[in-house]
Amino acid sequence: MAPTSTHRGANSQATGFAAGRGLLIVLFAAAIGVLLLAKAVDPDGDGPATEAAGSGSVPAKTEEGGKDAPPNSSGAAVTTPPATIAPKKAPQNVVVLVANGSGVAGAAKANSDALSVLNYNVAPATDYPSVEAATKVYFAPDYQADAIAVAQALGIDVAAVAAVPAEAVPLDTKSAGVIVVLGTDGQGLSPR
Repeated sequence: MAPTSTHRGANSQATGFAAGRGLLIVLFAAAIGVLLLAKAVDPDGDGPATEAAGSGSVPAKTEEGGKDAPPNSSGAAVTTPPATIAPKKAPQNVVVLVANGSGVAGAAKANSDALSVLNYNVAPATDYPSVEAATKVYFAPDYQADAIAVAQALGIDVAAVAAVPAEAVPLDTKSAGVIVVLGTDGQGLSPR
């Protein structure tokens, strides 16, 4: 009997296709991994936190409040380094002062009581020296995440959260890490 020959060309071609498909799968998986890593680095999930100069007309996003960064003189977006937000503390470790600048009797007490139920260390409610149009939630250094949590607990827009201003807040803050100043805009809880 004559020896049969094997078709090496067909086997090597099938092996080449399998290797090519394997390489393609590995590259696809790597691309997905890079995208997931980029999403983890950009918690907003709406793209890279910065944009290359002159690469487009969309300004870069800032970390605080998601506001668009203004362009610089070259037209490129001005980027700011990501803000470092300290981890949220346990509510009992956060002193919160609620001041009534809304002119609505009992507003500060209603919001203070709601925070007490959530185990916040609440200073006695007080009146703000003036009626304020906008509600603000101020935070001392290392209390930004806590101020955001307080704002959310009271139904206040997180855009109202800001660092304690350089000019002093016109009241005794009682060493509060978070200061809520209720305004006439109706944010916060209403008194019953």
